[in-house]
Amino acid sequence: MNDTAPLDGPRAPYTREALARLVLSRAAVDLAQGAGPLAITRNDADTGLGGRVSEARQLVEHAARLLVRAVVFERERGASWEDIARYAGMDAQAAEERFAPELARWSEELEAPHLYDEAGRRQVLRLPYAAYAPHLVSRDLDLWAHLHLTTRDLHAVSAGLRTAGPAERVTYPETESDEMGGAVWGESRLRTFLELLAHYIDHPFDDTDWETIEIGLEPTDDEADVWYSYPLIGSVQSLDVRLARDAEADIVRVTVTGATLADLRLRIGTLFDAFSW
Repeated sequence: MNDTAPLDGPRAPYTREALARLVLSRAAVDLAQGAGPLAITRNDADTGLGGRVSEARQLVEHAARLLVRAVVFERERGASWEDIARYAGMDAQAAEERFAPELARWSEELEAPHLYDEAGRRQVLRLPYAAYAPHLVSRDLDLWAHLHLTTRDLHAVSAGLRTAGPAERVTYPETESDEMGGAVWGESRLRTFLELLAHYIDHPFDDTDWETIEIGLEPTDDEADVWYSYPLIGSVQSLDVRLARDAEADIVRVTVTGATLADLRLRIGTLFDAFSW
């Protein structure tokens, strides 16, 4: 049975600690997003009596799962059961009895991310998606934090993740390049990608733009590090787009530099996700 899936590879550079931290971060954001609508009063009259209690109870249940994710992360980064018990308000034995099964389940999910049917066909992803696709999720969480929590830090989530050896940590200064990158599957879809990108910044993308890009793209090769750069000048922001063909597949590698507005980065990140399949 082959347990390798298309997104399995990108997990390799991340340590178990980093993967556990991303799962915790994703759960924290989910809780924050779930709690937000409970602050809105406009639809109270349309909600059945007791309905808001149901919503609050769901948040409590989510918070309990968040606590499990926090314990798993702390164990992965070396916390003892005594350390965890001190902050969980229980003794070490009780903490271990309560959370050790969750830690064991986490290890099992890392070893075998999918469940299979009797014929050996992959059925269900049981590993949390944040640990299964860490590069995609860390980018999304960076964008969420930039939009809701930070102003200058473009790597508020990814900056602290261990992606090398135990003693090494990849760090990002707040002034780190704002470059965003991805792949567009099918050169025929590239024009649509660029038209949408230009629309986001109010650049009037036309046939002249596309013809110029087609000519510039012809000699590019991502393996040889030969790229073509094209500016998109808009009334909102100006972007520099770099493109290179993949030598072995119908893929165009694309990087975008200059997007500093949080909502624009969120749109561009979603655009990359949509065109990478």
